[in-house]
Order: sequence, then structure tokens, then C-alpha cells
Amino acid sequence: MATAPEPGTAIARCHCGGVEVAATFPSRFCVHCYCWSCRTTHAAGVVTWIGFNRTQVRFVKGEQLLRAYESSRGTVRRFCSACGTRFTFESSHGRWAEEIHLPLALFVTPVDREPAGNSFPAERPGWAPFHAFPE
Repeated sequence: MATAPEPGTAIARCHCGGVEVAATFPSRFCVHCYCWSCRTTHAAGVVTWIGFNRTQVRFVKGEQLLRAYESSRGTVRRFCSACGTRFTFESSHGRWAEEIHLPLALFVTPVDREPAGNSFPAERPGWAPFHAFPE
């Protein structure tokens, strides 16, 4: 059962419920990512991310359960050490340096936007679903 969030926020949590965040709207974007790094770290054909400024994301519980993995230079992905759920994408590169990206699937309460685009579509394997959007 999802905790009722404060107005203007949404709650995301890992599979075991040990890690929980509150993200305050507005989000910056919501996209499907087909890059090799996201696909392999999540063992999925596509990962749907919702991005926030770092100041909009607050760990409600379990931040000490998170472990970090540097998937590429300057890019860290954090996951729950209890259940293995992939939780964050954080980068020191460019505009992403001020952001934290969370998998949309972890949200247990509604967010403020639906996916509206594709990142790295050229890296999509032929067997992965493709999400077309109006141009």
C-alpha cells in the first residue's frame, strides 16, 4: 500500500520497500532510454526514466541501503543492497549534474507526466519494444 504523498509529490520505492523517496513536482522530463548502459544495468530492453532536479528528491527512508556502481566515468547508478532494485542514475556531466533520474516503474503514486520521448533510439535492439511519439 502506498503512503499518501504530500500534495505536489510522488513516492517511489524499491521492491522490498526498504528505500523510499519523495519527489516534488514539476519533473523535468520522462523518457524511454534504449542506451546499452541502461539496458544492461536493468536487464531490460528499455528503461523509462523520470528526471528531477536533485533538490526535488528527498530520501524518506533507507538511503543507507543504497550502494553505488560507477557505470561509466562520472556516472553513478545506485541500487538497493537488500533487494537489488536499481534506483538512481546520477551523472556529473553537463546538464545532468544537477539532476537525479529515477525509474518510472518504482513510483507507487502518480507522477506529473507520461513518457514523451526516446533517448538513444539507435541503440535499441530489434526485439525491444519501440514507443513512437508525435513529432
